[in-house]
Amino acid sequence: MPGRPHAGEGGALTLALSSASIAGGLFLPLSLVYFTVLTDISLTSLGALVTAAGLVAVPLPVLAGWLVDRLGARPLVVAALVVQAAGYLGFVVAREPVAVFAASACLAVGGRLFWSSIFALVAEHAEAHPGTPVEAWFARINTVRTVGIVAGGLVAGFVVSLDSPRAYVLLAWAAAAGYAVAAVLVLKTRTSPAPLVAPPSAAVGYGRLLRDRAFLTLLAANTVFALSTLFAGLTLPTLIRSGLHGPGWLTAALLVTNALLVAVFGPRGGLLASRRPARQLLRAAATLWCTAFLVLALGAPTPLPGAAVLLLLSMAALSGAEVLHAPASTSLVNAMAGPHGRGRYLATLQYSFVAAELVGPVMFATLFEHASALPYAVLAVANAAVLPFLRRTSERRV
Repeated sequence: MPGRPHAGEGGALTLALSSASIAGGLFLPLSLVYFTVLTDISLTSLGALVTAAGLVAVPLPVLAGWLVDRLGARPLVVAALVVQAAGYLGFVVAREPVAVFAASACLAVGGRLFWSSIFALVAEHAEAHPGTPVEAWFARINTVRTVGIVAGGLVAGFVVSLDSPRAYVLLAWAAAAGYAVAAVLVLKTRTSPAPLVAPPSAAVGYGRLLRDRAFLTLLAANTVFALSTLFAGLTLPTLIRSGLHGPGWLTAALLVTNALLVAVFGPRGGLLASRRPARQLLRAAATLWCTAFLVLALGAPTPLPGAAVLLLLSMAALSGAEVLHAPASTSLVNAMAGPHGRGRYLATLQYSFVAAELVGPVMFATLFEHASALPYAVLAVANAAVLPFLRRTSERRV
């Protein structure tokens, strides 16, 4: 039938996302451990180097959004993947502070460019293949990312258990290869060409974006949602080890459960996002997060095995929230932006995740010292507080 894509048209992009996600997952838990094993640099100095490298990438979404609107998303995505591959090749040889900073900066820059442009690429891809709604593609990104990170993390955990410097280096080679393969696959995708210059009547600059109250309200709300998304992976290892004095396998089991639930129900989230108002799904996600963190707050001071049951229940609610939030939030921003502002709007949305990444560790560490349940109680309240503000967003098309 005309207009209906054949089955293989999305294969290259899906494989690219999978390869990049697994490669990233391989090193997510090893960003500091790697260099503590292979160098003589102190942990304090490594922390400062990695933090400084991350700060280098903070301004990049603004530039990436402008470039995507002028050149299309694919060149930015390919460049981001190549830079990350170069960063991991740097990990193979970096043993001094300057080299460690350079390699870490490559990863930070590449990662920020990737997440600032990949959603626009997927939107362009969906326009070129109208048989699959863009919301389904946004859901697929989240599913592949979650499963890839957990799969890579399990491999990384096995490597850590080997306690072999050579195994760490092989992991760096594997991550570099994963990103290189992803870059080649993205080059094979077919997307709708983005206009180099939008007509004056349709131009969407950052000035207009900063005057868009509906978008800014969503950006603030999404900061809470981004923090909620990151919080399980960020805090469960510490909660189980230091708060509950539980076994390490419990953390792995909960994170694998999250990945399986997102993998199974992720496509359903995309289907709902294509049929239901995005605000309705975001309200449901906030309610699920509020419930999940209340259950976590109850489980944090509860002795095992009762705490494990509560943690499992909270993981189910967290997974449901993630399944609803990922396609709904991105499709809502895509609709707000229109085709000539897509790059800027979707890239600026990434600042909610930047804020969450900066605030999350400090917030958790500070509150956890006072009471193990406190970080989760605060985040439950934050999600409840967001609900009224979601009414101020709109689903208009520019």
